[in-house]
Amino acid sequence: MPQRPASPCTTPGCANRHREKGRCDACKARQPTSTARTAPYRGAWPRIRLDYLSRHPYCALCPRLAEHADHWPRSLRQLLAQNVPDPHADHRLRPLCASCHSAATWQHQPGGHRWAYRDR
Repeated sequence: MPQRPASPCTTPGCANRHREKGRCDACKARQPTSTARTAPYRGAWPRIRLDYLSRHPYCALCPRLAEHADHWPRSLRQLLAQNVPDPHADHRLRPLCASCHSAATWQHQPGGHRWAYRDR
């Protein structure tokens, strides 16, 4: 059976070629896995989130039912960077519906679309 032709790595800016689809082995080793990004939301967070939403059932920004316990006014990333002892405390959360959560994240989180145009 003939070998698959070498294809370019799918990581932007990488010139490596390899025989599999996707990223090359060097890029896979360099980039963090999704587990590293989602680790703060593991453990007790699902229970804390459900408990918080049962006590705060409505969105803080509109009259719809809340689906997300949003870290506010600082993001979870900021709270962890500041070594806050309890980043999931009630006074650091607000209940949001899905559309308000998406809009708030789009507007305030680094790496979001809106963030790129913030200083223009």
